[in-house]
Amino acid sequence: MTWRLRCRSCGFVGEEGRYYPFCPRCGGAMEFDGEPPRYGRLLGEGNTPLVLRSTRVGHVKFKLEYVNPTGSFKDRGASYSLQLAKDLGYTCVVEDSSGNAGISTAAYAAYLGMRARIIVPATAAPGKIQVIRALGAELITAPTRAEAASMAEAMVSECFYVSHSRSAAFLEGMKSVGLELSQDKEVRGIVVPSASFGLLLGIYYGYHGSPPPIYAAQGVDNPSLAAFVEPTAVGKGSSSRLADGLVLPRAPRAEEAAKAVRSTKGGLILVSDQEIVDAMGELWRMGLMAEPTSAAAFAALSLLAEQGVDVSNYVAVLTGSGLKYAAQLAEIMRG
Repeated sequence: MTWRLRCRSCGFVGEEGRYYPFCPRCGGAMEFDGEPPRYGRLLGEGNTPLVLRSTRVGHVKFKLEYVNPTGSFKDRGASYSLQLAKDLGYTCVVEDSSGNAGISTAAYAAYLGMRARIIVPATAAPGKIQVIRALGAELITAPTRAEAASMAEAMVSECFYVSHSRSAAFLEGMKSVGLELSQDKEVRGIVVPSASFGLLLGIYYGYHGSPPPIYAAQGVDNPSLAAFVEPTAVGKGSSSRLADGLVLPRAPRAEEAAKAVRSTKGGLILVSDQEIVDAMGELWRMGLMAEPTSAAAFAALSLLAEQGVDVSNYVAVLTGSGLKYAAQLAEIMRG
């Protein structure tokens, strides 16, 4: 092996070929130093469609990440992470997740013959919990998102911790999104639902050539990037509870994401449930069956258009499938 992991925050450099889910010195996010391992597609993840639709704010492109094998972009990171875990000799993986990362981890673990422990907060969507159980994972419920992360951290001596908010492997898997988007030379901007910033940074680092403006879409309840970037636009409502995938109390890569956003001349857009419901309704009527967190991208793009920005040929990344919310759809659409 020719790679090591290093911490961007404190400069810690690990032993050659040894994997750390987070920095053992400061707890920060890790990245590969040297040539990372190369893995192929495992279950058909990646190469997702980029489709053009005529919307109320112009001709917009949508990156359909919800057509990945388990219905979310997290499959890219889970595939890379679990292939690395398998190569390193792990037989068990653990992940803390509000749903999609847990589903991806459980699915790829099942395929690779590994045991999976998924720790979810009590607020996780019931449909996602059912899918995790159906995939054969051991499901553990924690009172909060923060406590779920703490419980997962405590298991690192037993299992490979996927740790999608700080993992070098997960970020490496995300870079394929940037590569794919860079193939379309007409893309003028990208709006990304953002919590852990793995997808946003994967697009930024994986983009071949200079990336266009990248905007992070976050909920008004959880604007972790606002500590580093002044919001470009803010929604009218005071709550964003529907965007459950954007709830992350600690975002170790937030400052790194802020630098990426500023370097592309992008920004931060905060959306509320009011905009999410409207965006989700329009998306479904266009045949784009995205979940509320995904709809936050289109909601943010619409707010950007209200600021006078020409969003034609901008990309809204639709990160997860709304079909996982089947039992709640009627209530969500009523607002």
